[in-house]
Amino acid sequence: MATRTTPALNRLTPAVGAVIDGVQLGDDLDSETLGFVQKALLDHGVVFLRNQQASVESLWGFLENFGTPWKEDSFGSDDDGPEDVADFDFLPTRHGTAIWHSDSSFLAEPPKITLLRALSLPEIGGDTCWASMTAAYDALYAPLRAMLDDLTAVHSIDVPMGRMGEYGDVFRANFEERHASQQVHPVVAVHPETGRKALYVTESCTNRIVGLSPHEGRHLLAMLFEHIKSPDFNLRWRWSENDIALWDNRSVQHYAVPDYDSPRVVQRIIVAGERPKGPGG
Repeated sequence: MATRTTPALNRLTPAVGAVIDGVQLGDDLDSETLGFVQKALLDHGVVFLRNQQASVESLWGFLENFGTPWKEDSFGSDDDGPEDVADFDFLPTRHGTAIWHSDSSFLAEPPKITLLRALSLPEIGGDTCWASMTAAYDALYAPLRAMLDDLTAVHSIDVPMGRMGEYGDVFRANFEERHASQQVHPVVAVHPETGRKALYVTESCTNRIVGLSPHEGRHLLAMLFEHIKSPDFNLRWRWSENDIALWDNRSVQHYAVPDYDSPRVVQRIIVAGERPKGPGG
């Protein structure tokens, strides 16, 4: 029998983020509650649910309402199951995600949704920030938006791998057996469900604007990277154990603050995505 709940939503900022209370995520949500969560995610980019006790199997079933769950981005597949989800400690690789990014934009089809549940946390530190790329796009001067609508950019694995030290070398060797080392995506992506435009360049992975000189592209990207970081578009979440964050990689970026020196253990599942499309299709 579907679980009946009385959900409530509290926005965190005008631009991004909301807390959902009164819902325990799982594969037995009634259709009204599921629709509430799905709409909240589209409207606010990232939603947070506290004290979530569902099993990994149940969370996997919940995510099947959004598409095909995978154990993770680069080495996941349609053959994955909940038994493939591992508890992961971010401590050894924490500096690799300490930069604004949308998950794995160096893939041809980056994940569209990410679910992260905190299992064990440092006594202090380890917050995560999210920023709305739709709000960041909307805040740009109209002629600049028009120019960006026509541009594409290179997203390369070289950029994040350089931040991961020895682990990066191992990751790259496995990654390049399955994927090209770079992809070209639109600088402005159109959300396939909402139709809203969002900036789709990330300091983590984007290293070149197609068709611009290195000098022009470097300065344009630097301006956009700084623009994305504005407090006008972002929030900072302080985790508690069993918090879940569910976010839409098509409309937000995030930054994992690396200010901790003890284990930060999480469960993470992604929903397989599609190639981003720009305003021109």
